[in-house]
Amino acid sequence: MKFYHFIAAGAFLASCSSGGNHADYAANLASAQSAIAAHENEDIEAWVAHFSDSLKHESPVYGAGIIDLVQQKEQIGMYHAAFDDIKLTEAIWLPGVNDETGRPDGSVRCYGKWTSTFVLSGKTAVLNAYHYFSFTDGKISQSGDFFDFGGLMDAVAPDVTTFVATHDVKDASAWMAAWVPGATDYETFKAMGVSARLFQSANPANANGTAVLFDVTDVPAFEAFTSGPEGAASAENAGIKMNTLEFYSEQTP
Repeated sequence: MKFYHFIAAGAFLASCSSGGNHADYAANLASAQSAIAAHENEDIEAWVAHFSDSLKHESPVYGAGIIDLVQQKEQIGMYHAAFDDIKLTEAIWLPGVNDETGRPDGSVRCYGKWTSTFVLSGKTAVLNAYHYFSFTDGKISQSGDFFDFGGLMDAVAPDVTTFVATHDVKDASAWMAAWVPGATDYETFKAMGVSARLFQSANPANANGTAVLFDVTDVPAFEAFTSGPEGAASAENAGIKMNTLEFYSEQTP
């Protein structure tokens, strides 16, 4: 019985000396914070150095589920390419606990607010988030991000103006081929930030009656192209009968 009390007292003193946290918590906290700093600095290799090769990460992307280190690196790289000035603010760091015992297990949790600027639109994002990090042999072996990824992308997306172009073409199949990825028209409009949806007349007697719905983020560039010689050459290449071409811009009642 005395031996049991001695062990219990020792455990109590050890707990007090570590502030009630797991013995590895301080080192793991420093590692998690360093990983976050590497992400803010867009240093992907410094970020990777904190993670186990067998990482299991809970992604915030709908349907992605649990992903591995290679996939998580791709997602982090996407953030670095798409956003500037990435910063975690108002961070609250807490020790994690074992699900079964409820006792600190050396894992790390973080609540905070991310701010950044979306490159394509220049819009500022402010995003509440929660993250957890679990460790094996000093490396992050399990982690998870919880935030509204879809809402984030919707909030920072460039403002879009919709146009519709209707026209007859010499050959609908040849016209559609001009919009296949890699084709000149497709790549030209893509470079301007323009996406297009193609439509063909449902009337068999008018099979070469066509239309395009354009979503445009840079209206001046789009209008300059479509009204200039490059646009005329593009239309001719696609076989558009220019005397039938009509443009319509979206209106709000």
